[in-house]
Amino acid sequence: MTIPRQAIAMLVALAIAAPGLAQTVKWKAVEGAEPPPLRYHGLLPGQDDLAAVKATLGEPARATRWYNYKMYYPAEGRPGMWDVVHMLGNLSTGGLGSIEAATIPEGYATEAEIRAKLGDPEYHLRMNTWQLLDYSERGLRFSTDAAGNTTGVNYVPHGHRRVPPGERDFVDLRWAKPPAGPGAQLEGLQAGAAEVVITPTGPDWLGPVKYTVHDDLKSRILVFSRGDQAVALVGSDVFGMGHPDVQVIRDGARALGIDHTIFGMSHNHAAGDTTGVYGFYPAEYIAHIQQRTIDGIREAWENRRPVGKLLSAARELPMDGGRVMGLIRNARNPGVMDPTIATVQALDTDGAPIATLVHFACHVESLEAPGMIGADFPGYLCEQMKADGLGQPVFLNGALGGMISGDNPERTQESSREMGLKLAEIVKDLVHEGIPPAEFTFHAEARRLELPLTNPAFRALMDSGPRTLHDGRVVTDMIYVQVGTAQFITLPGELLPEVSFEILEKMDGYPRMLVGLGNDQLGYMIPPYDFRDDYYEETMSVGPATAHQVRDMARRMLADHATAR
Repeated sequence: MTIPRQAIAMLVALAIAAPGLAQTVKWKAVEGAEPPPLRYHGLLPGQDDLAAVKATLGEPARATRWYNYKMYYPAEGRPGMWDVVHMLGNLSTGGLGSIEAATIPEGYATEAEIRAKLGDPEYHLRMNTWQLLDYSERGLRFSTDAAGNTTGVNYVPHGHRRVPPGERDFVDLRWAKPPAGPGAQLEGLQAGAAEVVITPTGPDWLGPVKYTVHDDLKSRILVFSRGDQAVALVGSDVFGMGHPDVQVIRDGARALGIDHTIFGMSHNHAAGDTTGVYGFYPAEYIAHIQQRTIDGIREAWENRRPVGKLLSAARELPMDGGRVMGLIRNARNPGVMDPTIATVQALDTDGAPIATLVHFACHVESLEAPGMIGADFPGYLCEQMKADGLGQPVFLNGALGGMISGDNPERTQESSREMGLKLAEIVKDLVHEGIPPAEFTFHAEARRLELPLTNPAFRALMDSGPRTLHDGRVVTDMIYVQVGTAQFITLPGELLPEVSFEILEKMDGYPRMLVGLGNDQLGYMIPPYDFRDDYYEETMSVGPATAHQVRDMARRMLADHATAR
């Protein structure tokens, strides 16, 4: 069965026009299930309505719409922090979806108290500075700091176990920074950087969409070379492009002597549709992006100069209220996320920054102005980084699936700017924590991957543009790159963070970066145990096998590289 492109375009348009129906926790509490042992002021997600919320909590300090109607209430005992109540769909017929609370409930202030009352969690994620204790069937998820002090509670509809028995129920992502030292010898290592404007200019390049330009879209490039090895890392303000279209850029780089290119797309929703998912495949605009990006790679290649120092850094941002407050949250599975931001900085032999690469997972969709072209928060981030003297900035997205999206209240240029500047301030501080590699490693390889297309709704994307199937399978690839201690693995779409954890635990670099929409855009990659009927992310997925195939390929590449070392 093939669903026409127009049908899938209508489906996506509906999801965007009415996000409260499509892109947030929307299930009801399971009838007859044991009620939660802990409630937020007595409220029950998946059961109570707006009238009940306001009768209990009163009028909010602020109410806005993004994905859904959300109301802000001051967190008790934590000045400057907010509890956010998310409503579903139409306010007259919808209900309470979830609550992200920075208020710490009495009797649940520590991991020990939580376990004493609830037993072992269904799922436990442990990182360096925080951990997730998941009791989804009880309608609760807790965030704690490394010492076990509770920092947030996610209240969700009870009766739904997120991770079924038999699946991984504990993932440990604690890892140590490499020791500080004089650094490895970098003889022969060169780096070059450049950026090019890729803004659409033709009046019909986006088909029927009439647009105006608020600020330029760019491809930002960092090239490393040593001997006969070379890698190009490209961060581009692009919504998404398919593997065959990206391959043109990779072939152009290969003609320059660069065997491996990571074309990382920010997934900017204000950059125009470059996949054809909305019904128009913009061939002329795609050709412009390809040529301009190749020109930029050539410029970076010609700009290469010796690297005197290579510094890597990473930081987990605080998970207050089950989110990185003011920056990112998970709209599909609240509280399940990787709050890490990472940097890799190359300086020349005089100590001047050549480029600073930033890796951070978040949907780039802070803007809601139909027909308005702009780079969103990565644009503001990168421009501020340049102003801060960090050399050429390059932004790469991460495992942003599961609706890892902005936690800023509204979708406006001002909120986008605020988010970009917040991140720039973190980066400015973080680069001073950069650590040189004790031993230098430079390695890159690509591996072909074939994914069964089992979702007929996704076939429309395969029918747009130059993509073809191979025996009913989608052909893509993944790239593994290591430069110094920094490790990169490309993801051909939007991997949910819970799957990314199982890749990150096998990586031993610093930092560890999974590049979302790396050289391909195959939609959402959802673990089969969490694949749901009639959910937005599922309609935009190749199928339930994809996530684990991507996970397994990444782990094989890591294992083979470790053996080779």
